[in-house]
Amino acid sequence: MKADRAAGLIIVIAGSGLALATSQIGILASQPTLSARFFPYLLSAILLVGGATLFVRPGETELISVVEKLLNRRALALAVLFLIYALTFRMLDFRLGTWAFVLAAMWVLGSRKWQELLITPLCVSAAAYLLFRHGFTVLLPVWT
Repeated sequence: MKADRAAGLIIVIAGSGLALATSQIGILASQPTLSARFFPYLLSAILLVGGATLFVRPGETELISVVEKLLNRRALALAVLFLIYALTFRMLDFRLGTWAFVLAAMWVLGSRKWQELLITPLCVSAAAYLLFRHGFTVLLPVWT
């Protein structure tokens, strides 16, 4: 089996699940901003189109070679880091949790320059916070 075909099927299933879950989000009819369903529906549409495209027009890569790469130590470490980030999201200040996740991910991926490790996580954390809090007016978990 081709890797893209398997990935496309998984992405279509994920997109369908996201669309189904999004339909359960409650919204206010008088909400002055974008509905809480807007971005999840947009993401599910992107997943469905992208997954269907991969499924219909797969590349040449065989599934076994991709699975071997996914099971290497770095990929598994990133998956564990993301799982920890997701599970602690509500408990940590968004800025601190995002900073720690980006810093750890950069370290796992091999970044060792102290300038990169100092500046990049701070910038990513600040930019994500400002974008979601003030750009999209999304409430994020913060310590006050």
